[in-house]
Amino acid sequence: MVLNFIMLLLASITTVLFLVNLARGKQYGYMVESLDGGEYFLKELYVVGFSLNDGKIFKLRGKMERNLKKQAKLLWGDRYYEYYANLAWAQFLSLTLLVVSVGFSLSGFLKTEQLPILLILVLLFVAAFWNLSLSRMKEKVQQRREACEAEFPNMVSKLALLINSGMVLREAWRVTAYGKEGTLYKLMKQACEDMENGESDVGAIYKFGVTSDSASIKKFTSAMIQGMQKGNSELADFMVSQTSELWAHKRQMALQQGEVAAGKLIIPLGITFAGIIMIIVSAAMQSMSF
Repeated sequence: MVLNFIMLLLASITTVLFLVNLARGKQYGYMVESLDGGEYFLKELYVVGFSLNDGKIFKLRGKMERNLKKQAKLLWGDRYYEYYANLAWAQFLSLTLLVVSVGFSLSGFLKTEQLPILLILVLLFVAAFWNLSLSRMKEKVQQRREACEAEFPNMVSKLALLINSGMVLREAWRVTAYGKEGTLYKLMKQACEDMENGESDVGAIYKFGVTSDSASIKKFTSAMIQGMQKGNSELADFMVSQTSELWAHKRQMALQQGEVAAGKLIIPLGITFAGIIMIIVSAAMQSMSF
């Protein structure tokens, strides 16, 4: 009974906190109305998180703030990164407070021995919301980085071919960017737009490398910028050498990924094998009993 009382008390506190911030958060309605309802379900409730973020207790800060803003800047650029970082935090706060208040309220209808199961379910929901809100951007950055690295050798090969044929770098970059669709080529197109808007070739290519968040691409763009400063002939030689190195690296990465995939199959194969053994042993024991 004591545990039921404590959980009902917590339910009252969290419910009041949720409703108060839902009312206070109406001023942030414009920040969520344009969001995609499929990707951001229950988006109307995110105003609760924006309201909580205004206070000192639940304000986004520290390492979490730095990580979210870094990931958001890679995905959405300098203009919108603060909004998306705060949105991820607001989503987590809103959904977590909602499920905690509802979960604790249900404790009034349960027996004492059933409460641990309820607590476990609440914690599982909180962990799911953490992954949904706070880990999603990190996963998106990782997926984009892997997609860029997969397309990278093909891009460098085409770029090297165009430069060696006598085309200037900016034009070769544009032809390569608009010649194919893909994650890497989308970032190249963004670099083209930056060049058109007055940014130098060096600045746009450097930004392209940073946005990809790939160590190999950033290393390549840094070396490429040095080659640009030395002259077109140096750049052409550099591109040729990089092409062969990148293809060798891609073959090595493909082999490593194959080994990792094979390793992941060991567990399900082991479970399947154990199941087959259990079926055989069970059938043998049944036959012996007769």
